[in-house]
Amino acid sequence: MKKNFCIIFGFVSCTVLQMSCSSDTDSTMKEKEEPEKVVVVEPVIKQTPGGIILTEAQKQMVDANNQFALNLMREVGKVNAGDMVISPLSAAYMLGMLNDGANGTTRQELMQALCFGQYDTKAVNEFFGNLMTNAPLIDKKVELSVANLLLANSGIGASFNGQYAANMKGYYQAGVECMDFSKSDEVATHVNDWCKQMTKGLIPQILQSGDISSSGAAILLNSLYFKGQWLYGFEDYFTTEQDFTTSSGQKVKKPMMVQMATFEYWQDETVQAVRLPYHDGTFGMILLMPTDKSTSLKDLLGTFTAERWKQLTANMKDEYLMLQMPRFEISTEQDLRQPLTALGVKSAFSRTEADFSRMLKDSSIPLFLSLIKQKSKITVDEKGTMAASVTVSQVSTGMREYPEFTANRPFLFAITEKNSNIIFFIGKVTGE
Repeated sequence: MKKNFCIIFGFVSCTVLQMSCSSDTDSTMKEKEEPEKVVVVEPVIKQTPGGIILTEAQKQMVDANNQFALNLMREVGKVNAGDMVISPLSAAYMLGMLNDGANGTTRQELMQALCFGQYDTKAVNEFFGNLMTNAPLIDKKVELSVANLLLANSGIGASFNGQYAANMKGYYQAGVECMDFSKSDEVATHVNDWCKQMTKGLIPQILQSGDISSSGAAILLNSLYFKGQWLYGFEDYFTTEQDFTTSSGQKVKKPMMVQMATFEYWQDETVQAVRLPYHDGTFGMILLMPTDKSTSLKDLLGTFTAERWKQLTANMKDEYLMLQMPRFEISTEQDLRQPLTALGVKSAFSRTEADFSRMLKDSSIPLFLSLIKQKSKITVDEKGTMAASVTVSQVSTGMREYPEFTANRPFLFAITEKNSNIIFFIGKVTGE
């Protein structure tokens, strides 16, 4: 929910002056200082309907975020040999929210992974806040929605730091709630219902009750949903079953869509690229293939940097051509711990080294990132595209989790002498 107002919590610190008078006309003034009070301010992001207005610094941050997208795609691609889809922007929003609660090395590693190493937390929040607020306003015929949700574990008394919660509401439009994580079925149901609602049913589940730790301090969620119709739709009756050569060289039959139209196009010695516009052309899907058929997608992806991506998209020119592409539907569930670790996010996952001291009111509670994963789905057909992604993370207490022994079912018992280990008595309790 967008907010256009500022909420101030806390008290304004003041100085209390006490004056004591004596009968001999000597007087003194004593200043009594109260503890410093914190003023919490919820940020406000300006709406710019019809476009995203970026500062010069934010234009550079777009390039940096695209570099993160390419890096993440490379790392996830290493463990997914077949079809796959991810939302690097959904993952970036999640890292942005985690970053706001982080300090020290943990924060530095998150920023470096995002390729935002030269920026401070406020700049990162303002960048994501701008995208959150204004990207959905660009084209009314294209459905784009981004949502965030934060849950604190009331079961262990966890609550979010006031300024952290305000930043999440102001910059990330996040809902902030409390639930008892020991009631894992209820938490999982609430989280999954939220996912289903925000992705319009494309992703109905992200967590199972077993994923939720009773010692977890917080769960963070991001959802991204997109639906757009092609500016130039494909006619169903032109779609036919044709050969598609897989990455292993096998030929399989796929329903291939076809049309003749003017598209933005680019080809050089390395890559062929075409852009399919949605509705008014602001949003579009870019398809890329190696120019040399013997070049793998892995090798092609290895040639891309953010600068190379910028040059390619700038060089695309209108070209009348025949376009053939398959209908497809892809779903991917990906644990992001390994890819993010490869990108330098290491201390966040360590019980002893993670520093998320700005996330909770009680900054002394040790926290670490115990789970981060993403589910994404995309459907492409003759009419257009639907895509959704949900990224979830769980921040747990770094304190040791103790095993439980609850004798509420049949058990054995034995009385022994420690040194000899002789059993003096042994029996069982069955409750019968």
